[in-house]
Amino acid sequence: MRKVWLCIFYALCIFTIVFSLFWMALPSLPFPADSGEETPASEPGLAAQGSAGQSGTDFYLCDEGGRVVVYTCSDNGLPDKRLLRTGIYVNLLPEADALRLKQGLYVTGETALRALLEDLGE
Repeated sequence: MRKVWLCIFYALCIFTIVFSLFWMALPSLPFPADSGEETPASEPGLAAQGSAGQSGTDFYLCDEGGRVVVYTCSDNGLPDKRLLRTGIYVNLLPEADALRLKQGLYVTGETALRALLEDLGE
């Protein structure tokens, strides 16, 4: 009977190690919608892709595939075109920030967008 419990203990240890290794490798696995390109927020392309020179440009931030994604908004205020997919994982953010991003978050102005992305960890 003692050998049975010892085998169960070792099996549980092996399962725990394998599961934790899988869990650590999970964020590096590519998502199906991922193009493989990440555009950092500090890249000058952010201003060039959006309406450069307009401080009233609206941006929409949301959770897509577990990561924060930024969309530009059209004139009617609806998300129009995906601008950037950040390397910020929503499940690693504080609960309040993650909830706001899952519901969708509108930001007005490029400076406010940069400040928010910096606060979130980009």
